[in-house]
Amino acid sequence: MQDGKYGCNFCMNGPNQYRNEDSCCFSRCPKHKNIILECGCKPQDAIFEIDDGCVEDDQKFVLNRVTVDTTCLSKPVVKIEFSSIIFFEAEDDSGSEHEVEVDLLFKLIRTCNGVEECIQSWRYLKEFEIENSIDELEVEISEPFTVTYCDNPCPGCCEYKMKVKGKDFDGDFEAMRVIKPDLSALAQGKCDY
Repeated sequence: MQDGKYGCNFCMNGPNQYRNEDSCCFSRCPKHKNIILECGCKPQDAIFEIDDGCVEDDQKFVLNRVTVDTTCLSKPVVKIEFSSIIFFEAEDDSGSEHEVEVDLLFKLIRTCNGVEECIQSWRYLKEFEIENSIDELEVEISEPFTVTYCDNPCPGCCEYKMKVKGKDFDGDFEAMRVIKPDLSALAQGKCDY
């Protein structure tokens, strides 16, 4: 039977389902899917310790964490969104070549049923090199750092944490920070019909 409003035929499965040009049935009023939105808790700025201009080695910080309970979702998909601001101030005034470098490693850690694993990592690398007769190189940077990631965990309660670790620094630092960390998660089941 033809429906003039939608320009397609009724399916045999019921009056609210239609057949498109490819003979596929679809619902005019698809069932609402459950969507879970969770915001991070306990955000912490990463303020790196600096000793006489040198950023101290092996500093690690948990920037934010979010817990997502997908128990009621079938084949859950979780989208993680993270944003922050990376700020540093450094200089190099020795020698004929000047260099300032910041190398950070961000890790997304998932803990489900007591099992912790790194599911994704991102590198932030900013490097300035000058090879000329200037007396000194001064750098002050404040810029956003954002990442997204889609995860397919088993149904259950999982915690996601974003961590940052300082890998390498060159220059005489006045400040090195990762501030305003924000972590959030959206979850939906693939088969929730």
